[in-house]
Amino acid sequence: MIKKHIRINTLHGSLMRLNKAHRKMAGHKFKQVNLTEGKPRLLDFLVNNPGCSQRELARSCKIEPATATSILAGMEKEELIYRERNPKDKRILNVFLTEKGIKAQKEVERVFLELDEICFEGFTEEEKSEAINILNRLYDNLAKKRDKYKCNEK
Repeated sequence: MIKKHIRINTLHGSLMRLNKAHRKMAGHKFKQVNLTEGKPRLLDFLVNNPGCSQRELARSCKIEPATATSILAGMEKEELIYRERNPKDKRILNVFLTEKGIKAQKEVERVFLELDEICFEGFTEEEKSEAINILNRLYDNLAKKRDKYKCNEK
């Protein structure tokens, strides 16, 4: 007999299953509003950092500059963003959301709020807060050890 989930009752197994289910549902919902992978993260960053450079965007979103350029080109074609040369340094392109981009970012926000509601169905406010605090503590514990294991986040 083949076992499907060898780590079902472990932190690793639980996180992997949750991440996969969350990404799958988010992907499905984003596809419904014509947002492909990568765009939601960039929209979220740009709404809070209008006029940032492409380099800043790539570094902050932890993607390669070439990947950022490719995604941004598609977003520009869809009129979600526009780029302007930096007046102080013509080599730099600053990125801004259009009105359509701002509306798309609001859809991103709506989708993630909806996913939160689905994930926390049947939870009290206290349980929701406790779950988030536990996940943040788990992350903090790993982050403290990053240097020791030479696995800094990209």
